[in-house]
Amino acid sequence: MNIDTDFKMDDLTLIKYLKSVDSPFLPKIQEVFESVKDILNTRIQYVFPNYTLHNTGHSFRIMQYMSKIVNDISKLNELEITLLIYSALLHDIGMAVSEEDVNLIKTDSFPFCEVKFSAMKKIMNGNEDLALQEYVRRIHASLSGKYIVENLKDKLVIPKLINLDFAKELALICQAHTEDYDWIKTNLRTNEVRGDYSFNPQFIAAVLRLADVLDIDGNRTPYNLYKIISPKGISDEEWKQHFIISNNDKIIINEKTQQKKIVFHGKATNASIHRKILVYIGWVKNELTNATSLVNSMPNQYSLIYDTNPEVNIQTEGYSFSDYKMTLEFKAISSLLMGEKIYGSKSLGLRELIQNSIDSCRIRQETEELKHEFGQDVYQPKIKVILDEEKNQAIIKDNGSGMSMNIIKKHFLNIGVSYYSSTDFLLKDFEYKPIGNFGIGFLSCFMLSDNVKVITRHYKGKDKYLIELEKDNEWTSLTESEDVTFDGTEVILDYKNFIEVFENKPQNVKTFLNKYFLTDGVDFELIDKSNKDILKIINPVILSTPLEKGLIKIELNNYIKNIDGYALIKPKSEFIKKFEDINFSGTLYKYDDEFGLQEVNDFSTLSIDDYIVGKEINYLSIPLIEDHNEEDFRSGMKFTNDDIDEVINKMDRELNWISVIVRNDYDHYFSDEVIKSESPIFEKLGLDQLEEIGHSEFCTTKAFVKKITLFEGQKNNLYLPFDTKDNDSFLYFWRTPDKRKELFMRSVLIKDFRFNIPISASVFEINTIVLNINSRKFIPDISRNNLDTKAKDLINYMVGKAIHLGAMNLMKLENDEKMTLQSFINNFYEEKTEFEI
Repeated sequence: MNIDTDFKMDDLTLIKYLKSVDSPFLPKIQEVFESVKDILNTRIQYVFPNYTLHNTGHSFRIMQYMSKIVNDISKLNELEITLLIYSALLHDIGMAVSEEDVNLIKTDSFPFCEVKFSAMKKIMNGNEDLALQEYVRRIHASLSGKYIVENLKDKLVIPKLINLDFAKELALICQAHTEDYDWIKTNLRTNEVRGDYSFNPQFIAAVLRLADVLDIDGNRTPYNLYKIISPKGISDEEWKQHFIISNNDKIIINEKTQQKKIVFHGKATNASIHRKILVYIGWVKNELTNATSLVNSMPNQYSLIYDTNPEVNIQTEGYSFSDYKMTLEFKAISSLLMGEKIYGSKSLGLRELIQNSIDSCRIRQETEELKHEFGQDVYQPKIKVILDEEKNQAIIKDNGSGMSMNIIKKHFLNIGVSYYSSTDFLLKDFEYKPIGNFGIGFLSCFMLSDNVKVITRHYKGKDKYLIELEKDNEWTSLTESEDVTFDGTEVILDYKNFIEVFENKPQNVKTFLNKYFLTDGVDFELIDKSNKDILKIINPVILSTPLEKGLIKIELNNYIKNIDGYALIKPKSEFIKKFEDINFSGTLYKYDDEFGLQEVNDFSTLSIDDYIVGKEINYLSIPLIEDHNEEDFRSGMKFTNDDIDEVINKMDRELNWISVIVRNDYDHYFSDEVIKSESPIFEKLGLDQLEEIGHSEFCTTKAFVKKITLFEGQKNNLYLPFDTKDNDSFLYFWRTPDKRKELFMRSVLIKDFRFNIPISASVFEINTIVLNINSRKFIPDISRNNLDTKAKDLINYMVGKAIHLGAMNLMKLENDEKMTLQSFINNFYEEKTEFEI
């Protein structure tokens, strides 16, 4: 019976043994092989044309490795040997998905998997072929189990006892080859009985995994087939790495210790592929360590006597390779990542913990809403910060999704690996986009406490986990218990450490929570047990107070996607229709060399077009130091060592200012300059001329260049004044309930962000901006205090555009004014971003 064109079933050691004992399992093995060989040899390669071979040849080599991995196959019973053969033959059959299943997968209708193909396609940048391959690869072990139970159950029976099958156990053994060892311990037992046979599924699963990872050499990737297929990118490296390994027999016995050892021989001509093969061998080492640990407590027939350090003999050609590799020192790295150098303040450790709770609650909320049935209770996100001085505990508690063992091991305990950035999470394609991105946020809890306990249960699981951690120590304890009454996650901190960060004042904790978090849709409480206070944390993104008179509210989500929030604007000045509408500071004068300085009394004689250059009217703003200001001015100059800018700034409100305009056809250059008797600004504009209109003859002064920017709606008849920045941005620093300029991301304040609208029409002032961004495309820096320059510019641009569109729609404007504002938007906000509605 041929396995493929190169091998015969009769040559396999496991088959030879079953023949030697005249095993009654052999006919069924033959029958199963005949039913699946074409599927393995053709269908898998059709779905995975660029992958390494997963055909019957691969199964054959695994069977041979199995016979060498097991210390003495004669000590295993016939059913156990049969299960080894079946697992080698069937563990990858799930990769051979049918056309019907492919169609279901591509339409997001495949009932066997919660993952959406559309989500996988996004991750693969729209490449449908790669998306299908990665989709199936991720679940192929489970699909193998499904195929076994649904198609082979009547063949996987005990001879003469056809009502006794072992299909379920074999399915789990095959599924186990892509799971971890905790899964094996939970889902497989060490002793199952069928008729006169007992068998050890855990041991068989461990042997399958070891044999599978050892099948890495030229036999698996024939060079001629490699040349024909010419795989690209990642697949190309997958194939090339096999050519490094030259030895087929990878298991040897140390004659002194009688231990078996894994050995790799080969030759490498590429340092990058060499590094990749060493990573693979590291994987083999982990498998050896886990497998030997698993079987240590089993009876002798299941022992694996191995040196868990593989021997690596790879020659290099064209480059040198060292045995050194980069390492990380836990204490140094964790101190760096959890310190004030990144976050700026220890109190921000609480922000990180609350953000974790918000993310967890929002994810669970979305899942609960999808399965909610009429009449059931609606899930309500709940977050509590509990201060218990008597028990010396500060607790952050939520009723969110909680963590499974898989999440704890792969992400929570793996610094720098964010669950929310993982493929496992992204494939769930949630609408809510968590803010967590770097996988270091939880470390910040050590800014609040030297010792931390985490209690968590995934809301779909039954087991609760207690994780205990200590600052500067990489070792953790993990206790597992069944407890379906516990819900969500609790982080327990040392109260004394915690409250010191907030100056030993619980009120400071409340102030912090009210500042940093939006609470829309979340039941958020601060519970102070010592003072028996339950304080509600309420900070909605919606405007909860009546509008101040004269303010106009702009709902920003009418103009921008994936955000919540609003802006408040206040009409400030009119459109410019004639010269006297222009807002100059103080008394206005005009200047020319013929008549000198002349006060403007009749604005009708002035044409805007005569004074505008491009979009600007430049003018001089000059403070007059009058006689009653003279003593204070001279004293100030003496005190500041003649710093005229500082003196004028301090006396600003006491001084009489004038503005001086000059026609655009006058050959002049404006600059800030001190005006002295010997240095007039223009021929007939110096201290003498200023003294004629009230300036002291004993004081100097200074001319400041100012500009008014005007957008032309109708030449010499209608102009829109504007600024090249939001002059009201200082309001950000003065946060009051009705005057706020704050950016939140997924309900958390980005504290160092400043709104700075690039171009702002001066017919209104921006009083308030409260914006909560939900899009995952905006990611804060590692401290979560700010964003990169590109992101900041984009946010300011799209918010500026939205505010101007809202102003155009909501302000009371004449038709020509509205048309001018629309033209202004088209001119300065012409780009349409992907977030614009």
